[in-house]
Amino acid sequence: MNLPNFKQIGPVLFAVALILAFFYFVLGFSGMMTALGIMLLFMLPTYLILNNFDLEQDEKMVFSFFIGIGIFPAIAYWLGMLISFRIAIFITFAILITASFIIKKLKKK
Repeated sequence: MNLPNFKQIGPVLFAVALILAFFYFVLGFSGMMTALGIMLLFMLPTYLILNNFDLEQDEKMVFSFFIGIGIFPAIAYWLGMLISFRIAIFITFAILITASFIIKKLKKK
């Protein structure tokens, strides 16, 4: 995976801080933590998957949000029918992170 350089990561960190501050002032600490959880659980795994493809930074962020909202709950729901939902959430996260590393290795070949 290509790590973004400092010029690309600065605006991203600023946007994340602005979003978290907004949710903190509007909804309090619980709202801020919920927004952070959504970013980490929904966006991070799909962002790592999309990072393997030739997309711009803003495209990866937007696509990872919308794809993550569709993929993550679907996998967690179906796993939750078989096992506990808390365990299903962690397994789904691990599956998507593992998928990003598998795609990276397959793309190198």
